[in-house]
Amino acid sequence: MKLTRLMRTAGWLAVASLLGAALIGPAAAMANGVNYATVAGYAPGTSTNNKAATWGKDCTKIESVKGSLGSTYLLPEGYAKVIVKAGSEKSAPGHVNTVFNNPTAGQTVWADSNGSGTFDDGDKGISHIIFCGKQTTTTTETTETTETTTTTETTETTETTETTETTETTETTETTETTETTETTETTETTETTET
Repeated sequence: MKLTRLMRTAGWLAVASLLGAALIGPAAAMANGVNYATVAGYAPGTSTNNKAATWGKDCTKIESVKGSLGSTYLLPEGYAKVIVKAGSEKSAPGHVNTVFNNPTAGQTVWADSNGSGTFDDGDKGISHIIFCGKQTTTTTETTETTETTTTTETTETTETTETTETTETTETTETTETTETTETTETTETTETTET
């Protein structure tokens, strides 16, 4: 009896934990639903690489003022290239400038100062970001609707009634006298009815 009660209690605890996981799981996934851009590579932390003009004539730079850029940056629009800097060659050897090729609007960039390729606790706060080649997005929507309705109705009724009645009566009387009488009666009656 005690074993049955213990099993029942364990069963209810299992159900409760599964229900809790089902309710908490989606919320945790949504909280971590960040769309990170893909790291394309790294550039050394030199004074030349800190200049926007080094990366191209269509590049601009924003500086972090007392950590104002934080550790990640959500891109409001897409670019051909984004370079995110954090630290120095002493604090992040080989990974001072993180390069992202063709990140799109809505993606998040960061300074991958530990070179892991993912955003994690080992990454430093952003010093500056260089944006190159703002991408323009052209959306073309083409809608073509073709509706053809062909209705052909042909009704042809032909009714032909033809009645032909011919009556021919010939009566000939001959007498050997000098008088010859010939009587011919010909009656022809034709009725033709055509209805269309």
